[in-house]
Amino acid sequence: MVRAWTVRGGQLGEREEQALDEGVAIAGWEEVGDLSGCESIAKLGEQLAQAYPGEAPGTVDNWKHQLWRFITMETGDLIVMPRKYLPLVAIGRLTGDYEYRGEEAPGFRHVRKVEWLRTQVERAAIGGDLRDSMGAFLTVSELSRRDAAHRVAVLAETGADPGYKGGIEPPAEPEALERDVQEAGTRQLTARDLIGLWGWQRRTGEVIDFVDQELAGRGLRVTPHFTEVQLDGLVTVSALESSGTTEVTQATSVSDALRMLTHNASEDLGRHWRIGSLPFVRDVVTVGHDEPLTRAITRMVEGDFSQLPVVNDHNVLRGVITWESIARAQLGRRSDTIAAALDPHPHTAQEQEELFVRIGDIQRHGFLIVTDGDNVVLGILTASDLTGQLRLRVEPFILLGEAERRLRRLTDHFTADELPTGSRVREARAKGKRLTLGQYPEVLKDDACWAKLGWPYEQDNMVQRVRIVKEYRNELAHWDVDAPEEKTEGLAATKQLLNLLKLIDHDPLP
Repeated sequence: MVRAWTVRGGQLGEREEQALDEGVAIAGWEEVGDLSGCESIAKLGEQLAQAYPGEAPGTVDNWKHQLWRFITMETGDLIVMPRKYLPLVAIGRLTGDYEYRGEEAPGFRHVRKVEWLRTQVERAAIGGDLRDSMGAFLTVSELSRRDAAHRVAVLAETGADPGYKGGIEPPAEPEALERDVQEAGTRQLTARDLIGLWGWQRRTGEVIDFVDQELAGRGLRVTPHFTEVQLDGLVTVSALESSGTTEVTQATSVSDALRMLTHNASEDLGRHWRIGSLPFVRDVVTVGHDEPLTRAITRMVEGDFSQLPVVNDHNVLRGVITWESIARAQLGRRSDTIAAALDPHPHTAQEQEELFVRIGDIQRHGFLIVTDGDNVVLGILTASDLTGQLRLRVEPFILLGEAERRLRRLTDHFTADELPTGSRVREARAKGKRLTLGQYPEVLKDDACWAKLGWPYEQDNMVQRVRIVKEYRNELAHWDVDAPEEKTEGLAATKQLLNLLKLIDHDPLP
């Protein structure tokens, strides 16, 4: 069975040209000698440890797995070399066994012969999931999931990615994630499945910090960060340490990684909210640069769009058409082409950007086109979309605040002596403190207090309603990155409670 591997050409791309010119794949690690005698991964690890005595055991372990992949890849396997400073990848087929070329310069001595089949595959022609797995920080990793080997073969033949529409089975536990990364170099899964490895279902600030620390403690990193995509968006997990001494100046320790990856609880919680956190429109209607302007106008009218991204054959953004740019072209009596009405500098954003930093741009310009690092169009976020999403996120807090205000007003007449004996609520009232939402069930379940309230409702039912709303409030208080409207039961319970309270609590007349 043919497999596919990524073999990078150096931190600065220094090995790429020689690899293409000589028909080879080249690994780094200039300090380690001939690996031909390494019959096991353990033996290879021993040789690495001798060559790099100052490196941490975790770093050496990471390197030995990469070099073991390199020397054991089978003839006929496919090799992918992403170009460092070009939007291209080269794809070839492995034709020879491992060789050690001692006469070459350090960092260029570990080689495998390759027949390069296609050296200028545009990165934009490759599906985002496959591009992400190719973009791991490792020198050598396997492209093993989502039909990767077949897709690489088609790319080598046609220059186009057939894509993958199926699902992806997540690892069963954090230890399985570690093993997958160790064996292949990377592991893709959804953000939902990633946090689910530790039993979480939603991305609160607490969960984000916890998962970050767990990943760093296991020597793992995730790209893009799992807060930068929607819950069902894909992320790629790889080893934390960069690989090879030609690739980095110094390996990153786990303690350093923890400082880099974890968030201080006192920092702005808005940093967890990213463009990618919002469910922006991904099925974007676009138009080609060479198409007639009438086609763009027709699509804008049909879809009631204010703008259309203009793209090339690989969905790379080339500009935008708006009603304003169309009017300017027609008033200027320019030709009726998209090129004549094109705004070549549209306002764009990437999923990892902080949402609140870009709100002003959305307000001013009406939209942001969401692109990836290769300027491929992923979606569009309009002011209307943003308004709707912010409403969904703000509404629960408004409703909760209103319900708590009315509960407070309905119970403010109780003195400390009238509240349940020995309770927290009596102690709080005696100190002149206001009751919290979590304390109202204590008041309502007390028979004497309930009788004094005289509400025309069932006591147990109201106590249960307030408890449900209290739990809902507690969940939201942890700054859930994911939309609160997904907690439909809690939101509905809050609305129902508020409606009941409004019937017995009337705002004073002006």
